[in-house]
Amino acid sequence: MIRILQIPLLCASTRALFGAVVACGLASVGGAAVVEPDYFGIEIPPNIAPLNLDVTGAERVRATMRAADGDSLAADGPEIRWPAKKWSAFLARHAGESYELSLELDGKSAGVATNRISRFPIDSHLTYRLIRPGYSDFGVVGIWQRDLTAFAERPLYRNVQHAQKQCVNCHTYNASDPKTYLFHSRLERHGTQIVSPKYGRIRRDIRLPNGLACTYPAWHPSGDFIAFSANETFQVFYEVSPERIEVADIRSDLLFYSLADDRVIPVETESHFLESFPAWDPAGLRLFTSRARLAPDDVRRREAGEFRDGNHVAFASITNLHYDLVVRTFDPERRTFSEPQILVDGIKSKRSVTFPRVSPDGRWLVMTVGPCGVFHIWHKSADLWILDLQKGTTRSLDELNGPNADSYHCFSKNGRWMVFSSRRDDGAYTRPYFAAFDPETGRFSKPFLLPVENPSEHGRRMLSYNVPEFSAGAVEESPRDLHRLILAPTEKK
Repeated sequence: MIRILQIPLLCASTRALFGAVVACGLASVGGAAVVEPDYFGIEIPPNIAPLNLDVTGAERVRATMRAADGDSLAADGPEIRWPAKKWSAFLARHAGESYELSLELDGKSAGVATNRISRFPIDSHLTYRLIRPGYSDFGVVGIWQRDLTAFAERPLYRNVQHAQKQCVNCHTYNASDPKTYLFHSRLERHGTQIVSPKYGRIRRDIRLPNGLACTYPAWHPSGDFIAFSANETFQVFYEVSPERIEVADIRSDLLFYSLADDRVIPVETESHFLESFPAWDPAGLRLFTSRARLAPDDVRRREAGEFRDGNHVAFASITNLHYDLVVRTFDPERRTFSEPQILVDGIKSKRSVTFPRVSPDGRWLVMTVGPCGVFHIWHKSADLWILDLQKGTTRSLDELNGPNADSYHCFSKNGRWMVFSSRRDDGAYTRPYFAAFDPETGRFSKPFLLPVENPSEHGRRMLSYNVPEFSAGAVEESPRDLHRLILAPTEKK
């Protein structure tokens, strides 16, 4: 709850029309000053890096954090840079409590917001790709890791380390474990790099018998298995639409890879089904996926090769292609799956469900819901929804969703935080937002933007944060270690 003292709390989001990175902020006398990012009325982790602020339109700024017992921390501007050690000590002293954040602009009180410091820490690190939001060329791309308790950011791998500028993608941890992860490399050194305490560092080219390579991964909690969808995609560009682009599956099948015996097991390869984005429950006994039925005419056109080699002919009914959320039970002893059961019917709801992720307590599933198709990062209307797996009820996460695409998401190891990708700031660049989660009610707090040392950096960094994934610590391998792994001999499976 934000309490206004003298000056109305205004939203500066109209600046987004001019391409600026903006958030709702406090306005000074006459509405001339803007404070960003919007770090007002939020709940924050007790171990988060300082939430620094930038102020434009005021020469003198003073910000004060004041706890209920009178303990306070202040910083002067115009850029508010909280001293890191004092910030961390203040949060540690008042974990589980609320504090008031007040601002003075040019000597006049601008307002007070009430923030809360959670008792529950956030995972210490976040991993993401930094990539240009383009359509035809990925250029320089890297997988980076950021320390969320500070501002240190380091590359795990950058494709400039390789002469052919490999594409790297789909980095995934097993339950936030920084010692168990994988990522793909494409083009010349096509394959999947897997790092595991039990199985070491291995490199595999994992494919189905039809030649389709593994794409979207999901670690089984045991660390012994990985479920993949194997996808072949193409791009469609709209002529008249609020949307710019559609990325559609030509073919997507489901497979299962066993690290224990280095074996690939097809799970779903029916030609008329498209299946993507596997996700396990924390017990490893249920596998959730997004699944659509392809129209018979599109199956025929696909087999005739009409969608290949840059042919941008759309599916006959691409805007009517809706993905269900389905679940299969899994028998880990026999390594077998049940027939899929529909949990959310995309056709009946005229929506499409992607990116299922189950909370660590196994009760909740958060998914991305869009108008059609499977690549919702490009859909302005894509929103986050939540499914209560006990009651079977769903709702839109209105407390999180913004005016542009809200898509990829990940729970923290303790289940108390979620990070998600959002284009709410300018409609073009995805950035990570965080929100506290209450597993008793299934509700989230107001989201806040990834803190950076200089908040104006978000406006200068012309790159998207792609696939934000929590990890409970730093990855031990260096960029050189991972480069050697990419260069290692590849075994086809």
